[in-house]
Amino acid sequence: MNQELIRPLTALRFYAAFIVFSLHASMLPGLEWLGHEHAELQGRIGVSVFFVLSGFIMTYVYYGEDRYDPTRANAGRFMIARITRIFPLHLITMIICLPLGLNSSTSPIQVENLPIHIALLQEWNPFGPGPGPGPNKVSWTLSCEMLFYVCTPLLFALMLRARKNKGLVLGAIVLVLVVITSVYWAPWGDPSSVVHVERAPFRLADYVLGIMVFLFFQRFKSFDKAWMQALLPLGILWFCGLMAVEYYRNESTPESTWLLPGCVLVVLGTAFKKNTKSWFLSSDRMVFLGEASFTFYMIHEFMLRYSRQILLKLGFEIHWLLYIPWFILVFTLIQLAANQVHLRFEAPVHYKARKWLTKRFGLEKKKASVA
Repeated sequence: MNQELIRPLTALRFYAAFIVFSLHASMLPGLEWLGHEHAELQGRIGVSVFFVLSGFIMTYVYYGEDRYDPTRANAGRFMIARITRIFPLHLITMIICLPLGLNSSTSPIQVENLPIHIALLQEWNPFGPGPGPGPNKVSWTLSCEMLFYVCTPLLFALMLRARKNKGLVLGAIVLVLVVITSVYWAPWGDPSSVVHVERAPFRLADYVLGIMVFLFFQRFKSFDKAWMQALLPLGILWFCGLMAVEYYRNESTPESTWLLPGCVLVVLGTAFKKNTKSWFLSSDRMVFLGEASFTFYMIHEFMLRYSRQILLKLGFEIHWLLYIPWFILVFTLIQLAANQVHLRFEAPVHYKARKWLTKRFGLEKKKASVA
């Protein structure tokens, strides 16, 4: 695995998670200013970047240059790797969040639907009402990711069968999903569709687009052209432009299709910086924060919710001059907690569970015999 490529893309995961955190932190006393009008777009940007980046990384690691072998064993190893990555932390955080959901007056969980949330199936149905909020509210994105992973072996097999036309096939899939999403969200449709378009079948377009971004990236052997280095700042400008348009129109756009060009620019631009020496994309510290970003994402929201309950009961107030230091302190404490959970729980449990399940189902790769 080319670590020079993975390092900046790993660091990118941290920035995407931080954007989501910056939205959710507005629930704390003294940080309400973060929840400005149209701030929800920040969270959707972070999630979309995650989804596109996931498609890129999964293709890079498992598919490569048509090296994927579409066998049941490979599909099984892939799913075990993904399940052991997601479910241990998902289940433990869900248990921690249960008291919050059971006692919530604004978004109480429906106990009868807990099995759906445990299995991460809550976002798989694109139509009709959903099963209600889950105990850990951010787990809806994991439900989307699980659908992506289930589809991945099928997508890889389709790509191998399509050979040189795989880009066209994937492009057709993205186009169909985007058209369906746009039509379903159209103003003349069901008003509740603004929620439905965030569900996993619609967001599959983000993931498939990430696969296409990798196929485009691997065509290049050198990465020093000026247009390559311009992609990342252009992607950031795209997102800034979308936020400016929302402010100007004073109207939110729940449909996420317009985020995709910016996600492509950011992910591809970061990949083209594989040889960068800049600290914010390649330093050991930023790469570690990227590795711990999944843990940070999974624990930050419920830590903020519990902290809010405590601070409100204490009547906490803070002077406006201390708003920025207070934000930095909150982020630092949650990041430190995420680092420890990542090192002591997420990473070791993922490794041990993956190894055990692979052996349990007889899916260990056989070593080539030496003559």
